[in-house]
Amino acid sequence: MEKDYKTLVENAPILEFDEDSAEQSKNYFFSAGKKPFEQFDKVKKLGIYKCLIFFPRDFNKLTSIYNKCEKIYDFKSASTYSPVYLYDNKFLIALCPLGGPGAANLMEELEFVGINTFIACGSCGCIAEDVDIEKYFIPNSAIRDEGLSYHYLPASRTVNTHAVVNSAIEAALAEFNKAAVNGIIWTVDAMYRETPNRTERRRKEGAIGVDMECASLSACAKFNGLRFGSLLYFTDRVKPTEWEWRKYDKIALREELVTICLRALELL
Repeated sequence: MEKDYKTLVENAPILEFDEDSAEQSKNYFFSAGKKPFEQFDKVKKLGIYKCLIFFPRDFNKLTSIYNKCEKIYDFKSASTYSPVYLYDNKFLIALCPLGGPGAANLMEELEFVGINTFIACGSCGCIAEDVDIEKYFIPNSAIRDEGLSYHYLPASRTVNTHAVVNSAIEAALAEFNKAAVNGIIWTVDAMYRETPNRTERRRKEGAIGVDMECASLSACAKFNGLRFGSLLYFTDRVKPTEWEWRKYDKIALREELVTICLRALELL
């Protein structure tokens, strides 16, 4: 039996979308000296407004990139610090905690200091059976099977990434002669609840990959009028009865990934 929207909201508080701007909360944290945003003064003077969000570990091992970085800020969450670097006086590179809430909170802080264009890069799982997992993946849209996006946008099945950012990523990939697939990603909070039944439903819905941040970052960006896109690589393929792990040089692939994304930022 179908339930009307009011009944759904009464039983699912996450559907109570509120258009208020939450400026009081932002002003308390951002404008009242709670955050050391003066550390971004150099970024503002340089007119920098683009940022690469990086998820994987071992960023310091990407030596050709890391050696051009100057740490300027620590994004603080309850249990960890995630550094933000100024790269070659051109862009920010922000290391990001796992999951939508931490990623979106980082985006909010960077938006406050003038960053309006973001590319996120990292890894994801592949759930499509006919996709070459050696290729890169550009999510055009994300299935909102997580929680944070519903605080930024009214309920809907999916949220799109930014077409202009995606085009810049495609152009950068072409310059490096690297292949990619475009399509839908399934964003989910509960990585240990990617059940076979749910995975199969998402596969039939057209999802190619699965991650924990894309829908959240896309919604946060859309709400705040920002440009956001993502370039990911596959680490594995989830099959109905088994797991297929990809064998690759993690450091070399991540260095290539970041290099491509930095070129995409140049094109924007």
